[in-house]
Amino acid sequence: MQPATSAPNDLTRADRLTPAIEEEIVRQFSPQIWNDEQQIRGGLVRDALIKATGVIIANVPPGPDRTVALRKLREARMDCSVAISLNI
Repeated sequence: MQPATSAPNDLTRADRLTPAIEEEIVRQFSPQIWNDEQQIRGGLVRDALIKATGVIIANVPPGPDRTVALRKLREARMDCSVAISLNI
């Protein structure tokens, strides 16, 4: 296992609070402006999730399981946005 200081953006593996880890924490919780490539990738993800949401609404009966499925798609969108923003 690599020490935390060799992979400063891997907060899940950090074993101590170093200046690099503190800097990474601030970066990950700060607004990120997307470049052109990130905007394209984010748009592709968004379009796919919009389509999936429509397919679920059109084909899955309303109920608790459908609600969870739709919530997970929104969660996936947020997670993908973070991954694209931070390139992690």
